[in-house]
Amino acid sequence: MMEAIRKYKDKSHIFVKSKFEKEDGAGWLLLQQLIIAPMSLITTVLLARILSIEDYGFYKYILSVYGIVAIFGFVGFYNIAALNIQRGEDAFFNIGFKYRKALRWIPGILSLLIASYYFIRGNDFLGTLFLITIFAHLFSDLYDFYTVGTSGRGNYKLNAYLSVIGYFVTYVPPIITAYFTQNLYLVFATLFLCQFIFRFLAFKYVKKKLHFDKDLEASSKESLGDYKKESLHLSLNGALGNLQVHGSGAIVFNRLGAEANAIYSLAITFADFIYGIIGAPLGKALLILSRMTRDKVQDGEKRALVKHLSKKYFWLAFLAMLATMLALPFVYKILFAKYFFSYQFAVVYSISILSIAFYPAYQYFYEARKIRLLNIIQISTLVTGLGALFLASMYFGLWGAIIVAIVMRFGNNIVATVVLKIKTIGEH
Repeated sequence: MMEAIRKYKDKSHIFVKSKFEKEDGAGWLLLQQLIIAPMSLITTVLLARILSIEDYGFYKYILSVYGIVAIFGFVGFYNIAALNIQRGEDAFFNIGFKYRKALRWIPGILSLLIASYYFIRGNDFLGTLFLITIFAHLFSDLYDFYTVGTSGRGNYKLNAYLSVIGYFVTYVPPIITAYFTQNLYLVFATLFLCQFIFRFLAFKYVKKKLHFDKDLEASSKESLGDYKKESLHLSLNGALGNLQVHGSGAIVFNRLGAEANAIYSLAITFADFIYGIIGAPLGKALLILSRMTRDKVQDGEKRALVKHLSKKYFWLAFLAMLATMLALPFVYKILFAKYFFSYQFAVVYSISILSIAFYPAYQYFYEARKIRLLNIIQISTLVTGLGALFLASMYFGLWGAIIVAIVMRFGNNIVATVVLKIKTIGEH
């Protein structure tokens, strides 16, 4: 058994470790994150410094609600399309995009309803902001489907190039707009317009370069039926994940106000920044697991890979957590003098970096299409987590919200790891 694991481990190293020599080298995942994560952090720093604390809180609230509404576009079509392309079924690029075009109207209409709600309540400020988001749901979000093509083919080099270019095109103009106008209307209008222009061009480029020109009939009715069913299940899974991420910010905003939401958002920014850098290479695990499925590799070897990755990333995450905790007081003092009183929240939230060690088990079930199981796990942790966040923020303020946010970050991954462990023990 161990010899078989070592053999496949060597094969996976050949596949993944060629890194930058081949276009599908997973090392591009790390490089992409090493470039984008600092840029994302710089964007946060600049906007938090340029905008007032209250305006920054409103900015984060709009993005949180935007993220919640976006899940009703059933983004599971993205994920299943990418998985199917990884297994050689290229026709699902066009199939998935067809459904994406039809479903984009749902979040657009929901944003219109939210805008109407705020107008009726007399809050023209938020009402207008949510009107602006309708454009993004209908046009900008549609064309980010180009990522399905690059991830499905494992072309991480192209994905990295486009992601870095896209980040510059999307976020530099809004920062400049914020600096000269400090007008949130113009900031969001600039953000969504730049997003649309880049994503539209990227979609056309990827479709042509990677030759996604197969007709819808290229797949059987059975495959299409499975695709619809799996997409709905996975859309629910993605929706639950996004609700956990964005729902917490919305709850903090509505329970504690815009200023508290700004502090909360900054507190989780730095740990999430480190988490993203460490976790970027873990994207290779999903691709390797898909290739193992394609090659009919035994399930025990997949679980051995998951165990190896979890052990490796635990120690990386532990050292990163300690370094983050030590650095944060200096970071806040230099970058956020007006927020310095709140650095303790960020230090405590750094514990959440450790949760990355339990993510490979989640990827195992995800690739195996055990979506129903993952949904059960997510629903349980989501309902418990958001309920606890609501009560904790009510009775314990920001400290309660931060502690619950840490627990929520661990929830899905730990439960998936425990279930995988039980499955392994049961088979023995």
